[in-house]
Amino acid sequence: MLTKPDGCALCPLKDRGQGFVPDKIAKNERVRFVGEAPGKNEIQQGEPFVGKSGFVLDQWLVKSVTQMRIHQERGEISLCNTLRCLPPENAQGRAYPSGTERMAAEAACRQYDAPIAPGSTVVLFGDSPQRCFFRAELDREDATDRSLGRDVKGVTGRIGRVYERGGSRFIFAPHPAYILRQPMMISHGVEALKIAVGATYVEPQTVPWQEAVQELMMQCVEVIA
Repeated sequence: MLTKPDGCALCPLKDRGQGFVPDKIAKNERVRFVGEAPGKNEIQQGEPFVGKSGFVLDQWLVKSVTQMRIHQERGEISLCNTLRCLPPENAQGRAYPSGTERMAAEAACRQYDAPIAPGSTVVLFGDSPQRCFFRAELDREDATDRSLGRDVKGVTGRIGRVYERGGSRFIFAPHPAYILRQPMMISHGVEALKIAVGATYVEPQTVPWQEAVQELMMQCVEVIA
C-alpha cells in the first residue's frame, strides 16, 4: 500500500482515507478513463482499475468495442480516478464522501491530475467524475428539471452525453461497478465507449469493390506490358 504524499496534508481524507493510488498515464494517450475512487484491490496493488471494476471495464466493455481494444493494445489508454485514496463509507453505505467533504477532497486531488493530451477523449464513469468536471452544468440542469417538476436525470439519463472542452471530448458512461451490480447496463456502457471511439477514431478511406478490381486489373496490364 502506497502512503499519501505531502500534498494530501490539507485533504479531509488525509487520515480517514486508505492508501494512495496514482493515475496510470499512457505515454501516447488517446483515451482517458476516469473513475470515482480506488477500491481495496487498487489500494493493495497501487494501480487504478485492477479490481472487479477493472475486470468489467476490460472484459465486458473494452473488448466489445474493436477500436477501443486497439487503443488498449497500443497502450493509448490512461487509467485515472477522481479521488486517489479509498474513502470510508458515507451515510448511504457508499465509499465516497458527500457534501463539503466531497468538494474539498475532490479539489485536493486535482493537483495530481496529469494534463490531458490534446485531442484525447475522456470517458467519465459515474456521477462523481461527471460532476467533478461539469458540476456547474449538471447543477443547472438538475435545478431546471426540478423547477419543471421533472425527475432529475441521474447517471442513466446522461449516458452517452458529449461535452467539448479545451480541445478534448468528454463522454458520460455508467461506472463499471454499477454495471457489475446491474448487468443489464452492459449494452449502455458499450454504447458509451462506441461514442468515445467515434470521437477519436477516424475511419480509413475505403475503395468500392468494383473500383478496386479495376485498379488491380490496370496494374496487371501495366506489368504485362
